[in-house]
Amino acid sequence: MDNAILQQPVKNALITMAAPAAFGMLMTFMFQLVDSYFVGQLGSEELAAISFAYPVYFFVISFFMGSSAAVAATVGKALGESDFLKAARLTSLAWFAFMLLTVGLGFIGYHNIGLVFSLLGASETMQLRIAEYMQPLYLGMFALVGTLIANGALMAKGLMLKTTVIMAIGGLVNLVLDYLFIFGWGVIPAMALEGAALATVAAWCVTLFLMTALLIKENLMSLSLLFSFKEVRSLFKEIMIIAIPAIAAQILSPLAIFFMTRLVAQSGEDAVAALGIATRIESLGLTGILALSVILTPFVAQNFGAKQHQRLDQVIAIAGRMTVYWGLAFYLLMLLLSRPIAGIFTDDIQIIEYSRDYFFWVGLSYPAFGLMLISGAFFNGVQQPGRSLKITLLRNIILMIPLVLLAAMWRLEGIWLAIAVANILAAIYAGKQINSWLITQGSALPGHKPIDDYIADARSLKAFFRQA
Repeated sequence: MDNAILQQPVKNALITMAAPAAFGMLMTFMFQLVDSYFVGQLGSEELAAISFAYPVYFFVISFFMGSSAAVAATVGKALGESDFLKAARLTSLAWFAFMLLTVGLGFIGYHNIGLVFSLLGASETMQLRIAEYMQPLYLGMFALVGTLIANGALMAKGLMLKTTVIMAIGGLVNLVLDYLFIFGWGVIPAMALEGAALATVAAWCVTLFLMTALLIKENLMSLSLLFSFKEVRSLFKEIMIIAIPAIAAQILSPLAIFFMTRLVAQSGEDAVAALGIATRIESLGLTGILALSVILTPFVAQNFGAKQHQRLDQVIAIAGRMTVYWGLAFYLLMLLLSRPIAGIFTDDIQIIEYSRDYFFWVGLSYPAFGLMLISGAFFNGVQQPGRSLKITLLRNIILMIPLVLLAAMWRLEGIWLAIAVANILAAIYAGKQINSWLITQGSALPGHKPIDDYIADARSLKAFFRQA
């Protein structure tokens, strides 16, 4: 087995893992962006429909992203301890169990579309549009979940490039089928919103097949545990110890978005459409930070399992600076280009202006948002999901909901500002949690001043340009 996760210099290892993960996530986000682009050609009503659908879709995805994080943490730790059979059994159990659970949840969601989206403020006419989009997604969600679980296990083993290729293939399938199914071609009828959803489900099925084949090839699937109920119970308990708080932490964010969408809907469907466009562009632009947070859990888990504590200190320092730089760069980019980028998805001036205001205010907090994310990922890796949950709970429930509720009495820009304030305060709390844990481990890092690292980076950059 390649031990680059344990032996390669931390900065190089993080970049090596995060770069292909970012590309893979880019392909995943393209599912939503491509849908937004093509659906935007149908009209603002259809665009608003998929924007209403986004919080619910994100809720389901977040639920199983927490499960994937638990798989990455437990499998990574087992690999760090060189227990390869246990890693395969953990992967197999999670893969079967969570896909089966998704089938049940999809059935429930399919039959409760009207109830759920009426709570979001969607009109009865809008609910019919939403149903066209969400019904196929609910039925095909199991394929996405199987992909997420498989990806978590494969990342724990450090197999980033192969999973990236698979996600790229899925993105290409979605791109081609989106156009064919939405607008029709030859014998294929134009299916509008339903076509967009069917294209996404087809892409999920392709990625599930390829990811499963890769699990088998890498010896991360084992059916032997199916014959031992005692072992199944023990392994499932180990997964759920991490998964329950990780899932809770993940679903708090879409719950906050659910609540926020309800308040934004009071400003009209154009405001909801703008929120949908902005959050999709945001997901794309913050791919580097999101990828770093995703690979951090298995990276930390392997090193924690192998008792490489010095490398954990390096992870915190290096990942933190990478996150801040990326967040600042994306914010500056959106200050310059938010209008033309939003204009790709719609020609409605009001929607574009709402989107610009979102990036102006929320973008201020992108570095803080990233620091909060990687702190949570780090805690999952060191088997401390409770601390990760506390950070997410503070940001999404204790801070964001009250702040957004108060800001909604002012105007729409107030909601955007409230999000930024919640991100910044949550990042400060996350830093205190990190330092608290490091002190219990006898680390010298809490006494180090992060500003010294930023100054050193600035000097290195200055020297680079002088030499150039």
